[in-house]
Amino acid sequence: MLNVINGGLLLAQAAPDGQRSPATLMEGATARLDILAHPDELLTALASVHIVWASVLVVVGVLCVVNGYRWHRWVIVICAFLGGLGLGHLLSKQMGQSRIVMAAIGILFAVVATPLVRWAVAIFGGLTGAFIGANAWTAFTNSPDSHLAGAAMGFIAMAMAAFLMYRLVIVLFTSIGGGAMAVMGILTLMLHVPSWESAIRSSLVANNMLLPLLVTVTAVTGLVLQHSSIKGAEAETEEAGNR
Repeated sequence: MLNVINGGLLLAQAAPDGQRSPATLMEGATARLDILAHPDELLTALASVHIVWASVLVVVGVLCVVNGYRWHRWVIVICAFLGGLGLGHLLSKQMGQSRIVMAAIGILFAVVATPLVRWAVAIFGGLTGAFIGANAWTAFTNSPDSHLAGAAMGFIAMAMAAFLMYRLVIVLFTSIGGGAMAVMGILTLMLHVPSWESAIRSSLVANNMLLPLLVTVTAVTGLVLQHSSIKGAEAETEEAGNR
């Protein structure tokens, strides 16, 4: 869900001049699902992301927040492709030929996800639930070492909900994922302004709840916008049917 440009084969590679691509950032973030509760670590990682990738994060994140449900099939296929790239990157460490392996597995995941959208929604919804659960666990229990317990509960809850409340899980998944990308992209762009960097760091590190709050506000905005869009589309369809 982080990138849709043709340079996708380079997502897991470090960018030149010592900066990182979003996938390199994701590789570190996935090792710690409660990353929002550790703003110092997250800001250090964001500071090394190239400004181009940060701009991509903002654009894709905003599009997911505003039109996630409308475009959810494309979002799912892209997420599956990126998930395949990530797995291919891990496998290529043993097999070599990294770009070929990454491309092959990424395409395979995207092709398989196309007819199995409901199952893919359950998986990515579950991952979103794991992200929420891990950060909530750390924030409210002050036990970061056991955050995987919260992640497991969040994964199970959201994955099961995907089969009962399909539309709601899609809206949640795209709103939360898009909101997190948009916030991280904007923070990255702001960190590239030298006069703002120290103020941003001190503000976010001093209050561990500020970063989760920013993501929550953005995600809730997406929920409202998408809900209104869905209701408006349904009203138009009903009105057209009554004519």
